[in-house]
Amino acid sequence: MSSTTFDPQLSAQLHNQILKQSWIGAGRDVASIPSQTWWEECLPISFDLASRLNPNLIKFLRSAKATVFDADSDFYLFYYLRGLNGKDQFFAPESSLGSWGDRYVWLYPSTRTKSDEEVGIVFDQETDLSSFVPDWEDMVWSDRERWPWRPLQNILKAYLDMFDDGKITTYSDRRKEFMDPSFGKFSWEIHQHTPMDVERAVSAFIRLLDAIEIKLPSSLTHSFDDCGQEKLSLEGISLPYPKAAIEASSIEANSFLEHFLLDLPIRHLNFRYIAPGIQLQTSTEFTNQPLAHRSHDCGIPDLHSTDQATPPHPLLLFRGERDNKSPWNQPLLPDRDTKNIPSGLYIEPADEYFNWESGNQTRLLLPFNIGSSGFTRSSNGVPFKNARFPATEQPDQLYQEDPFSGYSGFLPCDSRTSYLHKVLESWAEQVEMGDWKVDQDGVVGGIDKFKEADTEEHWREYFITW
Repeated sequence: MSSTTFDPQLSAQLHNQILKQSWIGAGRDVASIPSQTWWEECLPISFDLASRLNPNLIKFLRSAKATVFDADSDFYLFYYLRGLNGKDQFFAPESSLGSWGDRYVWLYPSTRTKSDEEVGIVFDQETDLSSFVPDWEDMVWSDRERWPWRPLQNILKAYLDMFDDGKITTYSDRRKEFMDPSFGKFSWEIHQHTPMDVERAVSAFIRLLDAIEIKLPSSLTHSFDDCGQEKLSLEGISLPYPKAAIEASSIEANSFLEHFLLDLPIRHLNFRYIAPGIQLQTSTEFTNQPLAHRSHDCGIPDLHSTDQATPPHPLLLFRGERDNKSPWNQPLLPDRDTKNIPSGLYIEPADEYFNWESGNQTRLLLPFNIGSSGFTRSSNGVPFKNARFPATEQPDQLYQEDPFSGYSGFLPCDSRTSYLHKVLESWAEQVEMGDWKVDQDGVVGGIDKFKEADTEEHWREYFITW
């Protein structure tokens, strides 16, 4: 479900479904779910307030079941949302919204999962669109044309999808919140990855490999010995990697990446390139992670010490042609040495102490800047190009949120990167549709082909939504 216009009735239905999930998850009787709508709960509504509210917003408030924010309540509508704001807080008198008159309504206050400055969902009465705002100042000082505004139903549907995927779950024992105070917002808790994340990534990877193999030159697809038995070339790459290689790569136990690599089916591949200039690594290459030694050499806790925690660092999953200047700052690279870091697809580090960080997030690093022509799009649909930055300072990454704001409009100050399965699905589609050609080594064109992402003719082929 995706729409460009606000649907108040659908938004209310989704709001009510989230309330039901939370109410039942908290161990409460379904028959006791609030029956009054926000409008009924907040009566009397003064004529002055009603006259300041958008008619479509009023329709929503007349259908959304009451979960009015109460500072003394320990029950939250969703992991990121306390509930609907009270009528006296809609225009946030203590915030910076007053400078815009009645344009913006503070609809849902945040649970402040990451910062005490978090705002929550704000509704723009001029456009009928909404956005999760991490901080008032971010919204005030950012270019409002670039801020990620969306129909409210799209945001609420994304939250329900997170619940359906097991990314966010419910629990009924309040004591658990005190065990995990950073991760539990009664009755919700969040997880870095789920079995669904792993399943989707494995399926997308298999789809990509299948798409390439179908288009390999026929003489390379199959070969047989004298007895008619299919034989495999001595060259190529065998999957999955040996468990010893995975363990030697500083991959955290029970992480998304460990599950993904171990769940890959047994397969021998006679090609290397799975995207233009992006190739599979041998187990030896994979073990030789380019950023692991940087953490060790620069005074970060010893990767091999049993007394100190292993610091998270980006892991190179698929290696690219040529080196890339590093987009990662201290403490990962306190020496600021930006040389000899391979381009390619990296898995973002996810600190075990921050459950909201997703273990399946990626960065595709390119050995050149991209976006200066104004066609490359972020997953928000916003062009990368920014007049404040010269062409040489444009991003060197694809498949991320707006690189100049970093906000999705769904979540508070989330990562700017895309999930692994979405990247792999996009690559598979490129091969299946014939946009990327294949020869005996796999996908052809070299890594410079990704420059097509900044052209009027091809940018849509490289556009991945959140």
